[in-house]
Amino acid sequence: MVNVSFIIPSYNSYQTIGHTLKSIFDLKSFEYVRNVIVVDSSDDGKTRELLQKFNNTRLKIVSLDKKTSPALGRNMGAKLAQGDLLCFIDSDVFLDENWLEYVLKAHQSGCQVGCGSISAPDFQQKSKLALAQLYLQFNETLYVGETRSVTLVPSCNMFCQKELFLRVRGFPMLRASEDTVFCLSLVKIVKIWFVPSAKVFHIFREDWNGFKRNQILLGQYISIYRRIFYKSWYYKGIFPVILFPAFLIIKSIRITTRIYKAGNDHFSKYLYSIFIYKLGIFYWSFGFIKGCFSNDENIRN
Repeated sequence: MVNVSFIIPSYNSYQTIGHTLKSIFDLKSFEYVRNVIVVDSSDDGKTRELLQKFNNTRLKIVSLDKKTSPALGRNMGAKLAQGDLLCFIDSDVFLDENWLEYVLKAHQSGCQVGCGSISAPDFQQKSKLALAQLYLQFNETLYVGETRSVTLVPSCNMFCQKELFLRVRGFPMLRASEDTVFCLSLVKIVKIWFVPSAKVFHIFREDWNGFKRNQILLGQYISIYRRIFYKSWYYKGIFPVILFPAFLIIKSIRITTRIYKAGNDHFSKYLYSIFIYKLGIFYWSFGFIKGCFSNDENIRN
């Protein structure tokens, strides 16, 4: 069986990263884990104090002096990885105890790159703000269906053979959408897999300002990465702004269709959080338009 390294980028994550690390150390297949690397650039005075409380010989904490993007944190962690399979987990995500077992089974069957399904934790199942973020950001990776080939997976919960990671030179230096560009590079040479049985739970923001900022950021970098990656007239100047209403209608139909197909439980929770979901779409749209006029030289950090 292949050896595994977990890599966790962290910034002021003291409220959530404890859940992340505990879930990794409690994995039923933890014997296959060679090391767990946290690349931390926190300046809150609390996160590093919390990290020091974890006494595990396989845990390595890399402390940086200034705030670092998740992409750079993951790339730095990959250089220290002792395993042949890299597992990238965000500091606001925790794993089901069988997550690694399902990932290793998928890897044995030929899945070299992929991710598991994403749910809101039990303590956020009644939070409209949390559920709106789940359906805005992770409607393609809900816990439903069978293992299947996909084009993109989120980096909050991703596995990748180290050899392939090095082949595409890791994550690009973008503040957001770095996982999308990473996958678009990988899918040219290998299939990417979604493994629903490998479940993780994302702890979502529960403050309005954080929610607003994040949706704007995500929308902005959707526009930016497409302009950089595709190099098409469609993504330059005023053209994406003119065509944006049609793009937004198509996007909204696709998301609603995915959630409807995911089953009654998901669709009822989607309707329960629909007002906040629509507000998130508004912020996301503002970010997209903002991204159309961003200076590409100032976005790689």
